[in-house]
Amino acid sequence: MALESSRITVTNICLVSPSYSPENVDLLERKKQMRLCAASHMIWFVPYRTRLLFFRKPPPHLSFGAIVANLKSSLAKALVEFYPLAGRLLVSDSENGLRMDVVCNDKGVLFIEASATGVTVEELAKDEVSGHFEGIPAKLVEDLAQCGDYDILTIPWSFDAPLFIIQVTELSCGGICISIKFNHQLLDGAGTWNFVKSWAEVCCGKSMSLKPVVVETPPCIAVSDDHPTDFELRAGFERVCNADLLKVSTKSTSQSAEYDMKCFAFKKEMIQKMKLENPGFSSFQLLTSFIWSRVNAARDLKDDETTTLLFAANCRGRIKTVPKGFVGMAVVYDHVSTKVSSLRAEGNELRNGADLLKKKIGDLLTEEGAGLYSKVVSSGDRGFTAFPQSKRETALIVGSSFYFPVFEDFGFGKPVGMTLVRPSEDSKLYYFPGKEEGDVVAYIGLTSHAMRKLSFPQV
Repeated sequence: MALESSRITVTNICLVSPSYSPENVDLLERKKQMRLCAASHMIWFVPYRTRLLFFRKPPPHLSFGAIVANLKSSLAKALVEFYPLAGRLLVSDSENGLRMDVVCNDKGVLFIEASATGVTVEELAKDEVSGHFEGIPAKLVEDLAQCGDYDILTIPWSFDAPLFIIQVTELSCGGICISIKFNHQLLDGAGTWNFVKSWAEVCCGKSMSLKPVVVETPPCIAVSDDHPTDFELRAGFERVCNADLLKVSTKSTSQSAEYDMKCFAFKKEMIQKMKLENPGFSSFQLLTSFIWSRVNAARDLKDDETTTLLFAANCRGRIKTVPKGFVGMAVVYDHVSTKVSSLRAEGNELRNGADLLKKKIGDLLTEEGAGLYSKVVSSGDRGFTAFPQSKRETALIVGSSFYFPVFEDFGFGKPVGMTLVRPSEDSKLYYFPGKEEGDVVAYIGLTSHAMRKLSFPQV
């Protein structure tokens, strides 16, 4: 049966809240409200993110009902430590514009159970790229990652919307799909996958390998109402009208320019070769520079044009006051811009781009660097958001990470594949680990014209 004719039937919907035991009942008195960080307030218009994991048919002794029961009970246990995820987002106005807080009321994570007709792992994996499934019909992806009757499309969100949504679907072949939707103002990618990994560990009867830490947002990454509205923006930033940002975020794929999103796999050996030939740079710096240069070429950018790379830097464990297990958003967004001619100078585009990234990240991941960025986001006139200057047609926005723990065992085998909901705009680059350890998969979205020209010669 073709995937286009598949059918998903929801069989149960509930809210899963933290399960406090007599031993940890004192945890009920924990912090009840949390202010979200500066990065959250900069991307307040960004919709929920959706990721899907696919598993082959579990062993015969594990029924779908038993698996769902274990997923639910383990989720309730994991939420005791990750309790902000079971809260709700309170959006209000302050003197300095939009303010977002998480009310830790234990309302719960939305949990949906479903069954599929005409959907097999083998069919889903027809266009696999190192553990990533391309070519799944958009309607099927949406049906595998529903949100019940909650409105998570209207921005800012209503107070009753769950901040984390899970759907577990039994496929017609006996395989399983677990989809997650997360509110991107509460959680960044690292925070999300730390939670998913911890949940998987609890499912397997293990202790969490990375202890979650719920604390007041460290000042260096926190948003503040104390900065004057006439604070001078850093070079390369501009104030963008909130109404214009909303127009972009609510634009559907059909309304945007025609573009394609494809997966590209980069082998561990290729990345290691780049590092050996270009010592002093990280895998992220070199691979991102490599992709950036190829995207510029595919777009036919001229030497006198300016190209921009926007990215997120994870502060956990890299800035002293931000613990590795920090629950929430702990990133700073920034960018590098340069003339294309500067990147191509002396025929060393790879090193030139990597050098720009290395310097920017080094300056950014300090208390002072992140603190200055926090002031930029916190300042400005009501109705405007501070945002890096760029033109979509010459920019590349980098997200996710090839270090995320994606292929984790929930007690019935590791995922054999994953995919994501296709964004509604081009100029996106999302990293994830490949199926083989050390490999990297990049989801790249470009206009159809540029995508036809995009190629990656061997380094």
